Amino acid sequence: MKKLVSLIVILVSFISCTTDVKFNNPGFQAYRDGVLFRALDIKAYKSASTGALSFVAVAQDEQLNLNVASSNLGTYYFGTPDTSTNATYSSTFNSVSLLYKTNIIYGPVAKMYGYMNNGGSGYVSDCTLVNGQYVCQNSHPTTNSGTGSGLTLSVISNATGVVTSVKVASPGNGYKAGDVVTIVGGNGLASITVLNVEGSNGEISVTENTGDTVSGNFKFNAINSNGNALGGEQVNFQYGTFYKVPVIAAP
Repeated sequence: MKKLVSLIVILVSFISCTTDVKFNNPGFQAYRDGVLFRALDIKAYKSASTGALSFVAVAQDEQLNLNVASSNLGTYYFGTPDTSTNATYSSTFNSVSLLYKTNIIYGPVAKMYGYMNNGGSGYVSDCTLVNGQYVCQNSHPTTNSGTGSGLTLSVISNATGVVTSVKVASPGNGYKAGDVVTIVGGNGLASITVLNVEGSNGEISVTENTGDTVSGNFKFNAINSNGNALGGEQVNFQYGTFYKVPVIAAP
């Protein structure tokens, strides 16, 4: 009798798992401000001329649009001067319409570009040589021709004092995507560009593209774009995934 009960439990578990796999293929879901957003209908359109992807994910009273500059494998960023990659979320609950977009706004810096505009020289005075690179423990202040202030960066320079990469140590405030900042220290010429700022930032990664389907993940913050005071200033999407979404030609 115990063996029979165990067999029934195993069969039920197997059937449940099979159902879940079918439900999630294709699949599109994320956590919106901590609440599960699961698309009831998902489409991925590909532009024949540019190769760009456009996802349209529809749930009850909600719609999420993700536009990606390319269908090639890789990571693409929201809230940057390249507006071909962007996200839009809209909802209508109890006749209240809300709209959020990854627009360029002013705020604390979220991420810098992955390459230097100018590496400068002489940035080794407060750094320690580690495996041929100088790792600077102290953060360097920056100057900016725009309105932002307070950004400091931890820098890595090579043996000749040329800055090769940076990380945000303190995000400051009042910056916007595309601002060029100069790193204080060395010969004062090292500079790098702000990729995006907190409140309107994030990324989407295309991890698989078979030609017929695409898979990947995403996360982002987007700002209230229709000024409706009944909505929050921003919306946050985390742990977003899209799996085996069929790709169709853009109309």
